[in-house]
Amino acid sequence: MITLIYTIKLEDKDTELEWLRDQKIFPACSDAYDWTTGTNCIKIGVIVAPAAALVIKLRHKLDLQTDYKQR
Repeated sequence: MITLIYTIKLEDKDTELEWLRDQKIFPACSDAYDWTTGTNCIKIGVIVAPAAALVIKLRHKLDLQTDYKQR
């Protein structure tokens, strides 16, 4: 399992969540502020299998990728 965190634009939130749910991925979302562009954005975090991680990595630039270690 792999943990991914990436950032999307605020106006893309609904379409992104719909696409993730179609892929059977249920993300965690958090509002954020991008200081470089001065706009609001959404950070999305998921824990997925390597095959699903590849699909997300092809679609978005990642902020963080780590291996998931269950406690």
